[in-house]
Order: sequence, then C-alpha cells, then structure tokens
Amino acid sequence: MRTAAREVGDLARFGLAMRCICAAVAMTVSVMTPAARAADPLAAAGAKATLSVEYVYESAGKKSSEGMYDPYEWRVKRSASLVANLAAQAATAMPTMQALDASQTAELKGKEATAKSAQKKMEPLMADVQKIIEKCGEDEACITRETQKMGEALRGTKEMDTAMSAKKDIQDLSKQGPPRYQAWRPTLQKGTYAIDETVHISVTDPICTGKPRHRCTRDEVRKGSGEIPLPLDAKKNPGAIAGGSAVEVDTVKNTMTVTLPVPLFPLPYTETITTDEPEGTHDTPTPRGPQQKLLRFRVDAAGNVTHDKPFTVPLKGAWRSQSGEEVVTLKGELGDAGKLTVRWRFSAQ
Repeated sequence: MRTAAREVGDLARFGLAMRCICAAVAMTVSVMTPAARAADPLAAAGAKATLSVEYVYESAGKKSSEGMYDPYEWRVKRSASLVANLAAQAATAMPTMQALDASQTAELKGKEATAKSAQKKMEPLMADVQKIIEKCGEDEACITRETQKMGEALRGTKEMDTAMSAKKDIQDLSKQGPPRYQAWRPTLQKGTYAIDETVHISVTDPICTGKPRHRCTRDEVRKGSGEIPLPLDAKKNPGAIAGGSAVEVDTVKNTMTVTLPVPLFPLPYTETITTDEPEGTHDTPTPRGPQQKLLRFRVDAAGNVTHDKPFTVPLKGAWRSQSGEEVVTLKGELGDAGKLTVRWRFSAQ
C-alpha cells in the first residue's frame, strides 16, 4: 500500500522533472495576470465590519376551554441581541453565498472543457516523466540529469509541440473577470438576552370542586437574562464562537446577501410554578420551587433556531451601511404563537 509520504514525494519529484524539461527546451508556460484595473470600490481583504441583529418575540392573550381552564392568560416577551465581527474576504468574480446565474454556469463549464483539453495535450509528456521518476526513485540528481536529456531529445518534436500548445489553455484558465462580489466572514460573535413570561390559569377540572369557586389556580413565571452562553467547546475551539453569519455584496446587481447571527446555545431561565392543584391533577407532579431550564430561541417564521438560507436585499445607498426590519408570525399554541420582530444592521469600516 502506498503511504501518504510516498505520494507527496512522487509529486515533488514530478514537479522537479517538469521544471528541468522546461529549462532544457528554454520554454516556460507563463500565466497571464489580469490587466491593472481601476480602483476597487470594495474593501481591502481583512477589513473589519459588524453585523448586528435584534430579535424581539411578543405574545399575549386570553383563552377559555370548557372543562379545562377558564381562562388561560399569558404574556410573553423574549429578546436576543447579537453582534458578529466580520472580516472582508478578497473580492471575487464568482459568488460564494448565492447560486450562479446562467452566464456564470456557462463560463465554468467552458473552463472545465479547457482544463480537460490542457490535460490531454500534456498526457504524452507526463507519461514520459513518470517513467523517469520510476527509474530514478528519490535520486533528485538522477531526475535532473534524465529530464534534461529528455528535454533535449524532444526539442522540436511533435510531442513537445503538442504539450507546449497547452500554454494557451492554461492562460485561458487563469483569466478572471473583474471583481464583482465581496464576502464577509465571521470571526467572533457575542450577545445578550432576556426572557420575561407569565401565565395565569384558572383550572375547572372536577378535581378542583373543593376549592373556592370550584376552581384551582396555577401561576407560572419564567425569567432569565444575561450574556448568551457560548458553546461548550468554545475554549478549546475558538472557531466555535465565530457563528455562521455572513454577508456578500454584489456590485453588479447592487444587492447584499445576508445570513444573520443566532444564539449559539439555548438560553437559561428560571421557571417557578405556584398552584393549589391537589396531587394527582397531572400525570407528572408539578415541581416545587424554582427550576432551571433552557429555551431554544426561534428566529424565523418557520420556528427554526437557525437560518437555513440567506436572504438578499437591494442596497440602499452606499453598501458600507445597510439595515432592515421584518415582522413575522410564529405559529404555535398559546404563548408560542406571536410576533417576531427582526432588526439588523451591517456596518463596514
């Protein structure tokens, strides 16, 4: 079985052989560099930016149910505010957060065909080089000597001319369009949260007939606030606290594509239930005193705790400062059905 070290060594020897052949025939395959362009309107790679977001969920209501509760009243407010630090990536001709359009797809298919053409033209030469590597093994002096002989022998031959004709293919592959997109990737995120919920229930279960008005009462209070917890492996894995947010600017369509930051860990809160319900009212006994729990904060209309895909908005003025707001309806029962307001802002240096 071939080892990884041996494969790396073979690649190094192959590279040495190819350099020797090129020197022997006094020919090199140059890579075309893009012509100088006008000043780039996008940021320099490594530039800093922030992407902040505030999620505010609110729900309030009153509901009656014959034989169960009359009424069931709730008031819920949950909020989370996050800031992600972003770093600019080098501007590119192709997107990294968006689907390719028809022309970009065609361009990539064309480059794939060109790459196959170059590979086919180089195959005869590569086969000869492989024979030298097999003969010389790890002896670099041998590789240098044999490939120089090979280069001299092939000078002016059809085989060498065919291999060197791949030069134009390689030049075509190296050509890039003007920088159109710039992506911003997260380096760190942090945030705070607050949970404030109350529920008051008047229980009409027959088990409560011995209580005043033949009803039991149940009050639930949920409270929590502070810094949003970091993942458990944050200290060992700094990349874990970067989050999954991102931004990409498209200077041709004049749009910005955004993935917002979300809490990286469930939010802790304390639940306290006070009730005069007799034992046996519930299959699971009601816990006594404050109980520590975790909340999975929902961030979109579908009730997810992460954003499955980015959204794209038209730029308003200069791309370095953008913001937006959306109000969405979260479906659910009682306090889990309400309005979520999402406000975000992008700001680049």
